[in-house]
Amino acid sequence: MRDQRAAEFARCAVVLAAELRETRHAGAVAADPVEQADPFAAPAPTGDDPFAPSMAGREGVFYQALSNGLAAIVASEWPGEELDRNGRVRSASALLKVIEEHVPATDGIMLIPDKHPMPEIPQGDTDSLFQAPRLSSHTRIDVRTLQNGIEVSQAAHHGRGAGGLQHRHVEALLALDGHKSLGAMGEEQQDRIQQTAQREDAASQKRAAEYLERIGEEEAIRRAENVSNPNAFHPEHNPDGQDLDTCPVCGHGTFCVEGLDPVFGRVGYGQCLVCTYTRTPGAARR
Repeated sequence: MRDQRAAEFARCAVVLAAELRETRHAGAVAADPVEQADPFAAPAPTGDDPFAPSMAGREGVFYQALSNGLAAIVASEWPGEELDRNGRVRSASALLKVIEEHVPATDGIMLIPDKHPMPEIPQGDTDSLFQAPRLSSHTRIDVRTLQNGIEVSQAAHHGRGAGGLQHRHVEALLALDGHKSLGAMGEEQQDRIQQTAQREDAASQKRAAEYLERIGEEEAIRRAENVSNPNAFHPEHNPDGQDLDTCPVCGHGTFCVEGLDPVFGRVGYGQCLVCTYTRTPGAARR
């Protein structure tokens, strides 16, 4: 159950984190037309701004992540106290109260210490490769913000009106991932990136096959025979150039390689010059 709660927390939290990144980079439209092309010209949303107003079900996703995250933390720190007297998992509000009983809050913030923190490495007076910032030995729980997030989400979550989820609520939720019982967001994010790349690659292959059918075999052969490599290797002008590769869709040696996947450096990404199939760096990496 512990792993299941961590996985459910990560699955929901990553969705919210993705929306949080998008809205923070989107910003507002700059007043000066010259600055509109600069994504940092407009101020980023503050913690009090509405969170992802166009995202359907954001309150339900928030509450689901919070409930699973808090249940995992309480079960790890104080086994059995995540359940009520009837053996059912407590609500998110009740789980916050359980934590408050064990960890005193200061200005609405509770810090759960890591029972097995990593040993501190003495820092020297000079710069060193080993002087990386230490990871926090506490899990930060902003009980006031999380409780407020629960309250403002209930209207939409239970069909009583619009919710009022804000950026600060989501940021407080994501901070829970630092607890040793969770810490699954990174793996979940990588899985989502890989799945997205696979879907995009399958769609690109489908579009290329349809395009190939439209132009016909004779035209495809004619194009393949007359193609030139725009990214050909040249020791002076293009030392990073690549030879044309075989396209997995049309089968011609007309796939223009723009680069190799950054992990293993074996699979090329780019576009076929005949059927237009496009392989992204993410698809090349899988």
